[in-house]
Amino acid sequence: MIEDRADWYDIESLHPKHHLLADNLNSLYRTRSCVSKRLQIPEQFGQGFWKRFKVNSVIDIAVCEMSFHEDIEMSCLEQNDSIKWGYSLGAPIEWEVRSMNRAYQLNYGEMSVFGHQPADCVGAYRAGTPYCGITVKIDRKYLEGMLFYHTQPKGNEPYFTHIAPPSIHRIFREMLDCNYEDNIKRIYLEGKVLELAAVYLHELMHMSPISAGLSRTDIESLLKAKEILDHDLVGAPGIQELSKKVCLNEFKLKKGFKQLFGLPIHAYVIDCRLEVAYKLLESGSSTVTMAAAMAGFSNPSYFAEKFRQKYGAIPSRFFGRT
Repeated sequence: MIEDRADWYDIESLHPKHHLLADNLNSLYRTRSCVSKRLQIPEQFGQGFWKRFKVNSVIDIAVCEMSFHEDIEMSCLEQNDSIKWGYSLGAPIEWEVRSMNRAYQLNYGEMSVFGHQPADCVGAYRAGTPYCGITVKIDRKYLEGMLFYHTQPKGNEPYFTHIAPPSIHRIFREMLDCNYEDNIKRIYLEGKVLELAAVYLHELMHMSPISAGLSRTDIESLLKAKEILDHDLVGAPGIQELSKKVCLNEFKLKKGFKQLFGLPIHAYVIDCRLEVAYKLLESGSSTVTMAAAMAGFSNPSYFAEKFRQKYGAIPSRFFGRT
């Protein structure tokens, strides 16, 4: 019956003792009328959550942040009535399309495009591994008016995975950090999804491959470098230390980082720190001096000048306080 078909996926546990988790996930994804729903992972399986927010009749967003006590495998039937954009902000997410004998992996900072054709896959979650991701689901009829054919992989490939540029990373992060509620949240997220569609289409249509000339090992090292920086902006390691941490020589690290992420390493850290300071000031919880220090700036004058360069005014004038 149509009512029994999952709105996103049909999920099945591959081990009897994990059936409860699969049933809960099917309940989350099968509910068509909900605006917002959250699934807290039962304590016997691990910790964390999945949550879903229905923006409107054609746009849906799901977020997960969890880790499990033991390895868990679940099969998933991917529907083909939508396009989904997935983004990882945690440990690598692994799955396999067994009918094609093909394995996939979505690393931190990578984006996956899927849903354009049916796929019967198996996802593997490793014990003690921190997963975090966001998926945007858009009705394919809605995208047909927005150059839909550009948004899907070519040929029979069910998943297309690639490194997300900083512009796309920022949009996904802003969706995750949204603190609005009810109708205001829907308006905000709908705008962000449209922005994501525009930026993604622009990247596809006008940009050359950003990973050209880099090996898969190089790319994995560079993604790891970005992850290290993102997780400790205040105490971000220098080039030499970062090079050792990711097993990539300094020349390749500096050149490859700018190639993949659009900014030199130091400029990237400064830009991320400015965004942290902006959010602190926007929330009203910090003075300018406090926000600068909490974001990793030891020199208030330097912070004010960098803030002016990015946002058009020094922070005291921009927010109307010191």
